[in-house]
Amino acid sequence: MKKTTIIDVAKSAGVSIGTVSKVLNNKDYVSVEVKKKVQDTIERLNYQVNANARSLKALKTNKIGVIVSDISNIYMMSLAKVIEDRVRSMNYHMLIMSHNEDVTTEREVLQLILEQRVDALILVPTGGNVDMIQSVINNKIPVVIVDRKVEGITSDIIVDDNYYGSYEAVSYLHSLGHTRIGVIHGTENISIGKERLEGALAAIDKLECSKDKSLIVAGKFKAEEAYKATIELLLLPERPTAIYCCNNRMTVGMLKAIQEQGLKIPEEISIITFGDSTQWELVQPPLTLITQSLLRIGVEAAAILKNRLTMTESFEPKQIVIRPELLIRGSCSKPQQ
Repeated sequence: MKKTTIIDVAKSAGVSIGTVSKVLNNKDYVSVEVKKKVQDTIERLNYQVNANARSLKALKTNKIGVIVSDISNIYMMSLAKVIEDRVRSMNYHMLIMSHNEDVTTEREVLQLILEQRVDALILVPTGGNVDMIQSVINNKIPVVIVDRKVEGITSDIIVDDNYYGSYEAVSYLHSLGHTRIGVIHGTENISIGKERLEGALAAIDKLECSKDKSLIVAGKFKAEEAYKATIELLLLPERPTAIYCCNNRMTVGMLKAIQEQGLKIPEEISIITFGDSTQWELVQPPLTLITQSLLRIGVEAAAILKNRLTMTESFEPKQIVIRPELLIRGSCSKPQQ
């Protein structure tokens, strides 16, 4: 059974989280009518007060919560390390958790992080729990969303220009002479999955590339799914001469499939991926890729939080879109004649 949170109480009672906190801590004025409504809701929902979370914003704790999608993803851990370095320079401590792309888990870890009374939150979202995230923002806890966009949330956000990056990836392969290009894309209900697929399809549509729908396969941002998708591409009657893989986690599965099929890179098939450059430097040949700037994301996130935490006057949410770059290495060549 899902644990009732202070946010659930506030929503059910039709009041703010701050009002519930005032009732729980018996601080500041709350009308008798509102106080009774909150107390009745607490009893009805059987809300158990966490001693460590009697107020979401009572005291400064010098803690910043970080929630990522998957702690086994090297990109996410590299991003967390950059953020940690910046947070520590601000004399804050970082608390990190992951939701594994599950909306229910995200809600649970959000509550756990908030119970630590964090001063701010950096979040790689699932795309769900909009009401809960917006409630946190409304309660004056700064939230910086990174990597993905979420409709319905008014927050600072730092994302890559995913559409542009994908368009560049396919365009580069086309410039080498590839016209039959496979695309392994992620989950489309997440903004990066949708935008990267749209960018790739736009390039295919504009350039003289094959529009064979069997060349576009879903990897769902998982290595095992990308492995299956790559095998599917390589066993086509006319296989692609190049493959663009839309994230680093799926690239692991793609490389495994290519290796098992005994194909040489780039002599027999060219590949390009979207992700962090450091992960693929030791692969032979080193992978050509659309890069993501971990350092800039970390610097921008820390700078926004520093301003949010120290400035007395509020300012409009910032949206920073970082244009990725094409890093040409050894995994792409002209197609065989």
